[in-house]
This record gives sequence, C-alpha cells and structure tokens, in this order.
Amino acid sequence: MDLKVVLKKILILVNLNLIYEKVYGSLPSQTACAGILPSDLLEVSIPKYGFLPEGVSVMYDTNSHAHAYKFSRNKIDLQFPVAKVFKNCLHFPDEFSIFFVVKHERMYDKKECILHIGQSNSTLVSIQFSRKYIIFTYNNRKVQYRNFALKDKEWHSVGFSVSASDITMTTDCVNKRRKRLKRKWPSSLPLKNATFQIASCAPSQGVMLGHLKDLIFIPGADAAVRACPPKTPQHRHLDNRLPAVPDVYRIGSPGPRWDDCTWTDVGNIAYDLHAKSLKVCVNGIWQHVTVNIEAPSKTPRFPRRLDYIDYHQDIRTPGPSIDVELFTIDGEGTFAVFASSRPRKSKKDISIIYKWKRKKFVYYQRLNTDAAQCWKFFSIENNFFLAVANYGKTPNVQGNSTIFKWHKRRKRFKEYQIIPTWTARDFEHFVINDEHFLAVANHAKGSSQKVDSGVYIWSTKLRRFKLFQNIMTTGAYDWTYFRVNGYHFLAVAQAFDGFSTLTDSRIYVLQDKKFVLFQTMETNGATDLEYFQIGDSVFLAVANAYNYGPQNIDKKQEYYTNSTIYKLDKSRRVFKTFQTIETFSAVDWEFITIGEEHFLIVSNAQNRALEGDHLTNIYKWRGVEKFVRVHQMDVLPNTDWEVFTDKNDLYFVYSNAKGKTSQVLKAFFTPS
Repeated sequence: MDLKVVLKKILILVNLNLIYEKVYGSLPSQTACAGILPSDLLEVSIPKYGFLPEGVSVMYDTNSHAHAYKFSRNKIDLQFPVAKVFKNCLHFPDEFSIFFVVKHERMYDKKECILHIGQSNSTLVSIQFSRKYIIFTYNNRKVQYRNFALKDKEWHSVGFSVSASDITMTTDCVNKRRKRLKRKWPSSLPLKNATFQIASCAPSQGVMLGHLKDLIFIPGADAAVRACPPKTPQHRHLDNRLPAVPDVYRIGSPGPRWDDCTWTDVGNIAYDLHAKSLKVCVNGIWQHVTVNIEAPSKTPRFPRRLDYIDYHQDIRTPGPSIDVELFTIDGEGTFAVFASSRPRKSKKDISIIYKWKRKKFVYYQRLNTDAAQCWKFFSIENNFFLAVANYGKTPNVQGNSTIFKWHKRRKRFKEYQIIPTWTARDFEHFVINDEHFLAVANHAKGSSQKVDSGVYIWSTKLRRFKLFQNIMTTGAYDWTYFRVNGYHFLAVAQAFDGFSTLTDSRIYVLQDKKFVLFQTMETNGATDLEYFQIGDSVFLAVANAYNYGPQNIDKKQEYYTNSTIYKLDKSRRVFKTFQTIETFSAVDWEFITIGEEHFLIVSNAQNRALEGDHLTNIYKWRGVEKFVRVHQMDVLPNTDWEVFTDKNDLYFVYSNAKGKTSQVLKAFFTPS
C-alpha cells in the first residue's frame, strides 16, 4: 500500500437548523488535529542529500542487498520538533500506527530505543526493545510484548496500531498480538515543545545499535493491518480487492506489483505474506531474504480479518426480487424469503421461502403476495410471524398487506391477518416497554405522494394488530426504529414528493404515547435508512437512489447521487452530516461487524454496462479516516443485502431486482 497517499481531511460537520429537546448527555471530547500526513521519520530527520548527521552511517547488507542506517553509541542526537509532522495539532492523535524495519546483529539486556516522542522530562510515545521484550510506552505507561522476532540477525518488519482502548503489535505481517489498555488512550496529550527523537530516547542514551531501514508514522488505528496483503480469490472474476491494494507491502516505497522492480527500487524491501519471507529488489528481480517467524503467542487470538468475498450459490426466484429477509426459528433452522414481483406469464404473485440445508438454500414454501416489496420476521410470545408489504396492482386502488403465522405442527406459515395499505413499501417491527408495534410505509395514494402511513400495536386481547397512530408521509419508502438513551425513534425515508426527489426525510420521537416530529433531513430519492452504533457514537446512514427534478433539469446521471451518513451530536441533540459518499443507484445500506471491524455495504440496483456502474462497494470504518472503500464486487443488480453465519463461516445474501437469479456469497478471512 502506498504510504505517501494523503489522507482526506476531516470534513467540517454541517450544523442543521432544527434542534429538539429532551435527549442525551454530552458529546465525547474530540481532538482538533487535521494536519497529519503519513511521514517517513528517517527522511525527515536525515537529509536525503549532502552530509550525514554526526553519529549516522549508511550500511549495505550484502546478504539482502538492502541499504539501512547504523547509529553510533556515543554521538547520536537525531531530533526534530513534532510540528514538522503534526501540523496544526494541539494534542497527540487518538489513533495512529508506527512501522519500522530492523535487523540486529547482537542484542544485549540493556534497552535500545527506536523512537521517542515527548519533552525532555516526559514521554508521550516511545518504542524500545531488549533481548526479552519489545516495549511500547505511552504517557509514561508501559505495554510489554515478548521479543520473539528481533534476535535472529535477520530483517523484520514491526507495526504498532493504536486506538483508544488497545494496542496491536504486528510482526512480519503474520503474527499479531493485541493488548487491552488498562487505561484508555488519553484524548488530550499536549504537544507543546515536544520533539521526535530517532534511534535513541535522549541524546546518546538508549541508542539503537542495530540497522534501521524504515521508520514510518501513519494516522489511523489499523494501518499496520492494512499494510499486509490479502490473498487472491479462487475466482479471479470476483476479485473484489481494490486495485490500490498491492499484492505486497513495499516498505518505504510506493509500487504495487512484484514485477515492478527497477533501478529506483534497488534496496527496497517488501514482505511476501504467502511465502512468509522478505524480498529485496536486486537488478530487476525481487530476491528472497530468509526470515524466522516469531513463536506462537499464548495471548487470545486476534479477531479474524475479512480478506475477500467469493461466489457460493445462485438462488432462482419466481421473478425479480426487491428484498430478502433472513430469519431463524428455534429447532427448525435458518430461512430466507425473497420479496418477488409477478412473473410475466403468471396470473398470481408468489414469494418463496428457502431453507438453509447442507450449506445451500433449498426450496421450502411458497406464499401468495401482490407485488411484494418487503418481508419482516418477528416473534410475539413464542409465536413466529412474517409480514409482507404489498405494493399492489395500482396506486389508485387500496391494497392489502399480509401477516403470516408459523404453524408449529405443520411447520409452515399460514395467513393470519390482513392490513389495508396503499402501495406499501416497508414494514418495521419494534418493541417498546414489552408492547409490539408494526409500522407500514405507504408510498402513494392515487396521484398524490401524500398518504397516511400506519403504526399498529399488538392487542393481547384481540391477538391482532390494531391501529395505534397515523403519520402523514410523502413517498415513504422505509421505516427504521432505534433507541438511544431510553428515547424511542422512528425514522422514515421519503423518496419523492410528486415533483422532485429532493425532499425531506423525517425522524420522529415517542412522547406522551405518540410519535412527534424530532428532525428533518434533506435527502435525494431516499430509499433506506440504516441505524448503527460504533462505540458510543450513534449513526444513521441514508441511501439516496435517484436524482430527479428541477435540481437535475437536464436529467443527466440520474442514478449518481451522494448518500449521507449522519452522526448524532449528543450535546446539540441533533443528527448532523458526518460523511458523504458518492453512490450509484443506492437502494440499501447494510451495516455489519466482523470481529472488531465495522463495514457498510451499499447496494447497486441498476448495474449498467458502463465502467464503474456495475460495481457494489464495501466500506470499512477506519476511525479518523471515517468509512473508506475496501472492496468492489462485480455482482448482479442488487437492492438488499443480508448477512448470516453458519458455525465459523460467514455468508452474504443479496436480492436481484432485475432478474430471477439472486446470490449467496461467502466471506474468506486471513489467518488470525
């Protein structure tokens, strides 16, 4: 991965006008620091041309054909102010990574220092090692790792990834050891008068006596993990890794492939994860360098990391499918039901339930529907239900949506209750104080996009849902319920007002047994809302699918829109714009967590033939970098994504809105 790529600056959060009361506490403190770029600390401290600083010499390793620096025990004093790297920063960053490549001829019990950041009488961050330990110090507190790797007179790469709650050390791109901090990383370490001290912790004290090839500082808590290469998928056409991710990590030098070894690369070192060896560029050829991998750690296994996603199964549906719902019934297994529209030669609409059996979905049951748009599974008092939102034949005629109930003896779903609806797009089930609710998103009524969307409550006496409240909506497409600090919210994505897709979506809050308006958000053809949390932060992602109206009078690139991720500002009690992502026909967001990593999948419902128009993207949470695209999948047009696990395997299912073939994909992981 090219370490010289500049990280995008943190976007300024846009203040919204409507602020409502009765919500939450204070916003977590944040450090204002927008001027950090990836930096090669050796390049900053040692001139590229001219005389070397006193106590610094360049050595040439004849075995690995690598140039590196060697330092004198008594004369070394390599330091420079932190402002050269931390520009416009008042405090030390909360999340960062540090790499170094080192070779040591002989190690003593005395500590040697790779890097020291701090003032003369205090340490913000330092990295030291001895014969027994590799020591990471922060704010004068020490975290120790057993030194298995640096004692064999060979080249090794070491990376430290630091977040608010833990530190992970990665050696040679293979062994990862993670330690939870006893005290969280301080959010306000002052940088005033601080310096970088290279190869010693003070002038001529704790001097690093080995050979140092690279010393790199990078913003972001998982840069050390990202530097290591993913494996190549078995099916090359489903190679969903971004082209920018190299097959190797070439430390201290850009360049994506093994065959790119020119005279300018001579001496550059790369680590080949698959061959488990370092390589060095010599006369146009990457040559192997012997390296020993450290002994297995006795600490708990590091959470597995998503490597790539590959094809697993085709699912044939009666017609194009707008939605897929996954659910599990205790003692019966895992099921998937697709919301399918009417096949051309069929007089009836049907949707099919499939059961997961022997690593495949197989036909299980068909249910009668009427232009089904969405399925929702829920349970009440050990009874299982499936609700389908039916669009119906035309907006001019009121339709019916259906609730099916699981028959325990027959092990099939049977029709249970009819809900009158108008071009229904979505059902949302939620529970408040042990009471069950079901909200329906009605899209239009006749020629008007304005229509009441009903919120229903379960009657324990009637054993049916009854109307709780009508909410006037405009082109409603999706309801999303969420709860924050004891408050209950219901958000609606509104796609079209009859004139333009540039309209408002709304968030309601429950007050005095009634949902009242909490906030409006300007959206552009909004079709889905995805609520999720990362740590203490609360987010709401909006999928904007289509751009139509006066704002796009020429009707150009109507499917290209900006979809928005909002973050809850707890101090101001409002959702504010956090990140804007360019999307193409985005109909659905799906948030997933794998181990301790967080991802967002965005659908692509059109999948045109133009380059870039047929790709579905996965974004990964990277702290201060926000969500960054890490995978691109060349799959069929898709409108809804779901994820499930079977023992240690993880699978993705998506619905195909333009054809009769939906698919199951399987996730593959790097060794933990």
